Amino acid sequence: MGKLKTEAWRLAVAGGGSRELLAGHREFFADHRVVSKGLLSRAELARCMREADVFVFPSLAEGSARVVFEALAAGCYVITTPNSGSIVEDGVHGRLVPPGNAEALANAIRETLFMDRKAIAAVGMRNSELIRNEYRQVHYGDKLVELYRQVLETGA
Repeated sequence: MGKLKTEAWRLAVAGGGSRELLAGHREFFADHRVVSKGLLSRAELARCMREADVFVFPSLAEGSARVVFEALAAGCYVITTPNSGSIVEDGVHGRLVPPGNAEALANAIRETLFMDRKAIAAVGMRNSELIRNEYRQVHYGDKLVELYRQVLETGA
């Protein structure tokens, strides 16, 4: 990130990073555009996501990362990996990058810096609508009941 020539970005890093991790990346966190938020409450994380244009989650392995769904619901353009276990489709909800590929991740982030802000906002709005219309808890319950109904009807 520090190699980016433009000043037009800010990175908020959230999570339970240890002192050793932060100390090992002192130069990265010394950049005035990078802010370590530390561990955030659910409400603080939701607020940060609503303020963000882009959410980056370079997961190496997840079952189904709730945080990605929360970022979509907050209206973020999402950059993640196929290993996040999410519904993110490359070029639809944001970008998918290969896990562990720092260059691909950097390129995806860099692309967003030069994208039209209205285009990013439009993707974010569609992401938010998708979650609101298809992935709320009530939708999950309805789909689960329908699945049980089908199983009972087929005698399986």
